Amino acid sequence: MGNALHSPLAVPPRPSRSSPAIAALATPALANLWGEPVHFMSETSPLPEELDRQELFSRICVRDPYYALSEVRAVGEGELTARVPVEQETGSEASPINAAEVGRHLAILGSCASALVNPKEGQHYYLARRARLERLHAGPLPRATELLVGTAKAEFRDKRTATAQTRLMDARGQALFSLEVDYNVLSAGAFLRLFQGARQEMRREPRAERGPRCTSGDFAAMRTNPHRQPPPLHGYVRDGECLKATLGPVSAELCKGHFALHPVLPVAVVMSGLSGLAGSLLRELVGNPAVRYLVTRGEVRADSLAYAGESVTFGSHLHGVEGRDYSFYCWASVGERLVGVMELTLTCLE
Repeated sequence: MGNALHSPLAVPPRPSRSSPAIAALATPALANLWGEPVHFMSETSPLPEELDRQELFSRICVRDPYYALSEVRAVGEGELTARVPVEQETGSEASPINAAEVGRHLAILGSCASALVNPKEGQHYYLARRARLERLHAGPLPRATELLVGTAKAEFRDKRTATAQTRLMDARGQALFSLEVDYNVLSAGAFLRLFQGARQEMRREPRAERGPRCTSGDFAAMRTNPHRQPPPLHGYVRDGECLKATLGPVSAELCKGHFALHPVLPVAVVMSGLSGLAGSLLRELVGNPAVRYLVTRGEVRADSLAYAGESVTFGSHLHGVEGRDYSFYCWASVGERLVGVMELTLTCLE
């Protein structure tokens, strides 16, 4: 990083387009992800058996409230479907669900699919390291008022990396978003050795038991959920086409469910902060605080993790404008340590 982050508004260098960190994530057309169009079961078709939540938790690294999927079912080798809640308000995004929340739920679903094809038994940590998001609906659309449908298909590239191709649809089958995610896969033992410095007690009281739920509102009533809100950034500083803000010090509460006894800021929360910051910069650039937009695409690379107790600097810089499409280069860092970067395209609707 050199001295790139010494200036309060310095922009870290953009990764090369030819770098496998971004360019390797080109996603095939949604309808051909599995080599054939998507077919939905009729209402009279028997549903595959729902996977046991505790069995999934014995394989993956996240828990509720960060994990909020329901009715997870295996429909093929490494293929899952699930019901997906809409827990956050969409704000200025004119979509049924905001793109950062899409990333959260689909990355978790992809880790569940990866866990089912992991050749090694036991719990593993699936650390998202790269992702590519594409909006598939023409929009604008209102915020969803019912559970959405997520699908995922995963495979292992080698013993320490997995890839999942996922998508999100509404209850009638309209495609909304696709997300491809690459994971670094660590055994529980390897994770504990690498992240022992992050260990702290997070659970002060026993969790309340809960059964199946039909809406995200039921879940919120059962347990406080910090993931229903975007991360609370503060200290905004604007300099021309660059906007920065700060999160933190990060509380263990903000990391709830990610991970047990080792609270680290989820990549999806980092990307939520970055996409929200880009939206704020867009509103300032067009001079309209009420402007609506669509997240059209996003390419993400996670370089490291931010621990509870650390403060994270978020930055967004306008990279270019083409018609109504505004492209931003965004980054998050702890001191001079880069946490992650995102290239984001927002389509302005006004």
